[in-house]
Amino acid sequence: MADVSRHPDSDTRREHRESGSGGGDRGQLLLVGALALAVLFVALALLLNTAIYTGNLATRDAGVDAAPAIEYAADSRTAGVDAIRSVNYRNDTTETDLNAAFRDTVDRWDDLATHHRAVAGDVAAVEVADTTNGTRIGQNSASRNFTNESGVANWTVASGSDLSGVRSMRFTVDESELADSPSDAFRMNVTSGGVTRSLHVYENGGDVAVRVDDDGTELSSRSFDPADGTLVIDVSNGSVEGTAYPELRTVIDAEDGTEIEYRYGDMAGGTYTMVIDDDAANDASLSTPGSGEPYATPAIYGATFDVTYRTSDLDYAAQIEVKPE
Repeated sequence: MADVSRHPDSDTRREHRESGSGGGDRGQLLLVGALALAVLFVALALLLNTAIYTGNLATRDAGVDAAPAIEYAADSRTAGVDAIRSVNYRNDTTETDLNAAFRDTVDRWDDLATHHRAVAGDVAAVEVADTTNGTRIGQNSASRNFTNESGVANWTVASGSDLSGVRSMRFTVDESELADSPSDAFRMNVTSGGVTRSLHVYENGGDVAVRVDDDGTELSSRSFDPADGTLVIDVSNGSVEGTAYPELRTVIDAEDGTEIEYRYGDMAGGTYTMVIDDDAANDASLSTPGSGEPYATPAIYGATFDVTYRTSDLDYAAQIEVKPE
């Protein structure tokens, strides 16, 4: 009789086939799942990009470009600084005349700037809201030393309970007139708030030494070799011959009750200028402009401007302060 019983290997082969079939099904499921996730990620990316793009458009549509107004305010401040300097140094007159000349200068600049902005369809205007009167002290004779009108070497340039600001202070020093040692060197003392800060200038081995002291303690000292025999010291700007010297600015840190004094004025010569925010110049030691001696004359210390700028999307108004260094 034929043997009809299952071959012992048949079960094994069927298990192998069933096992192989199950692995294929799982592989197909994984592939389908991966494709589904890929489609989902692509869709999410598209949605995210659309949201970002829409947000950017909304920001651009809703925003207002204030750059022209800010630029106009900055230009107005620069024009105001130039106008103050020009009026102060071109006019040795009364405070009333100085203020009138200053306002006329600003008005002329405003007319030109307004016309320029109107070409773009913008409306701009600047007006002088207020001015702060002061005093300009200077010496224009390059061949004179830094003594007072009567030739006194140690003297008070300005002093007053309301003197609280010093600007536009510059010296042009003749190297040949300087002392050759720090002990008797020309120095300017500025006493304010109980503290005295000093500027010293003297010859040092063929160079010019510029030293800054803070209440008797040396803060900084540098040497310079002027090419033409004169040294420009810009105290307000914090530079010597165009080279940054920021410690110089500390000399004119001022508050109410400031005093400015020259010591050993016969040990330096050249020109100088400064503007103070008060009429506290020492009239007994100063002369008038054009005399060849150190002098004092009215000046504008600073001003405030009302600035407006209007476009179809912007209505800008600000008050800015104008004070030359």
